[in-house]
Amino acid sequence: MAINLNENFFLKEVEEYTGSLLLKKDDIVKLIEVVVAEKKEEEFEKLTFTAKYICGMIRVVKNAPGIPEVNSIDHVKNDLNENMKKGIKQLKEIIASSNENEKDYFEKTYFTLTTQNFTNLTQLFSDLESVKKYINYLKRLT
Repeated sequence: MAINLNENFFLKEVEEYTGSLLLKKDDIVKLIEVVVAEKKEEEFEKLTFTAKYICGMIRVVKNAPGIPEVNSIDHVKNDLNENMKKGIKQLKEIIASSNENEKDYFEKTYFTLTTQNFTNLTQLFSDLESVKKYINYLKRLT
């Protein structure tokens, strides 16, 4: 499905549809610029799917004590860990053709293991989850 990723219009629509502001909007714009320039729309859609899954797993981990169906929190945590690695790999693949400054920025902001970078990464994945929800909405319209 071809989606117009004109970042100004598209991200405004994402925010309106989800009812929440994108916390890492500038970085989403950077990703979209690479996606459009390098024709990586399919990879971007896979990344948004992974991000949506990760955000769901984070919600399960946070709310596990109150969810009787969650029998093994360790299994959920392992699944979350594997998908975080997958999401990071997908991000790296998308930005691989970016200039060195952009790659360094993403490395310092998201990939170096610090508490702040983990927060940055989860916020980015949350924004990508919003993008995925909007893409799914657009698909239902066609």
